[in-house]
Amino acid sequence: MYTNILVALDGSEHAAHALNTAVGLARRCEAGLVLLHSVQSNPFRSDFGVMVTRSAREVLDRIGREQADAILGEAEQTARAAGVDKVTRVVGEGDPVKAALKAIPENGVDLVVVGTRGLTGLHEIALGSVAHKMTVVAPCPVLVVK
Repeated sequence: MYTNILVALDGSEHAAHALNTAVGLARRCEAGLVLLHSVQSNPFRSDFGVMVTRSAREVLDRIGREQADAILGEAEQTARAAGVDKVTRVVGEGDPVKAALKAIPENGVDLVVVGTRGLTGLHEIALGSVAHKMTVVAPCPVLVVK
């Protein structure tokens, strides 16, 4: 039914639920699993709104990549332990929705699995959610897992 399933991971409990669902689907469908984490390094300090120096940006990028490696490594171990043979790690940059949209055609993805944080009220209206945005813009089916 599915050939390659992308799961978006951010290290949260909701992403872990999405991973478990994606692993189960990949195993049942004998599909590949694409693990995606997007590194977002903002060139502005949110507390003062001033540019961060180049050396500070490099440190933030390195920390982000280390975090991505840890998140994706743990997810890959989970997938392989469950019997998923084809696992691909993808580290995106910037906005996670844009990173996913880039990874979908590059990896032949035909299903995206994302977790939801269940944002409500003004916070969701103001910020939106990765899950909601993916359901709107993805070129393939999106499964949102609570």
